[in-house]
Amino acid sequence: MRLARWLGGLGAVLASTALAAQGDALLVTGSSVNVRAGPSTEAGILTRVGVDEPAIERRRQGEWVEVELPDQDLLGWIHGSLLAAAPDQAAPAPTRSDSASEAVAIDAGTGDVAAVDALDGEEPVGTALSRFRREVEYFNDRAVAAAGVDLFTGVEPLGEGGVQVVTTEAWATMPAPGQQNYLNALFARWRAAAGADQALRLEIVDPSGALMVEKSGP
Repeated sequence: MRLARWLGGLGAVLASTALAAQGDALLVTGSSVNVRAGPSTEAGILTRVGVDEPAIERRRQGEWVEVELPDQDLLGWIHGSLLAAAPDQAAPAPTRSDSASEAVAIDAGTGDVAAVDALDGEEPVGTALSRFRREVEYFNDRAVAAAGVDLFTGVEPLGEGGVQVVTTEAWATMPAPGQQNYLNALFARWRAAAGADQALRLEIVDPSGALMVEKSGP
């Protein structure tokens, strides 16, 4: 039961977390966002930044990201849910275009916490699959760090905008709300990688290949 509670809560947290890696270019997605001296709402505020402020990821601690703000020559911490990958991040060719944005609800008192993200974009299919695989690996790494379990073992293309995510047996121990949070978050990442202008489908299957949950849409 404890493991199930961990996984259910983790699904909700990861659904609103921006995905990136050390050295990646990010953009701030909220207005009047606090940049703090440490990874906590208790840390002092160094400055405040607005929408589309450029930032470079340096490291992560929990749900916080230490970023360099090149326009201000400043290093500080921002809650990860208030950051998104810059539109040209990891672009493999000049023909690619994508965008990333978040519908952010910032606490007026702290300026740190966001709500739900919405990502869209398009890129070549091979690159989209590779990028999505990296993001699934990130989700899995977070599950290992938080609950000590692997959740996903692989990603396979299905063709015609479809992709399949293979789970471990731990998936079945997760409460239905946690599974739904993961499904929504993974589908948003697949939509971001593959492009929002086409019909997409995501299946989550158990180790035997049996369908557990699925989601489809534009």
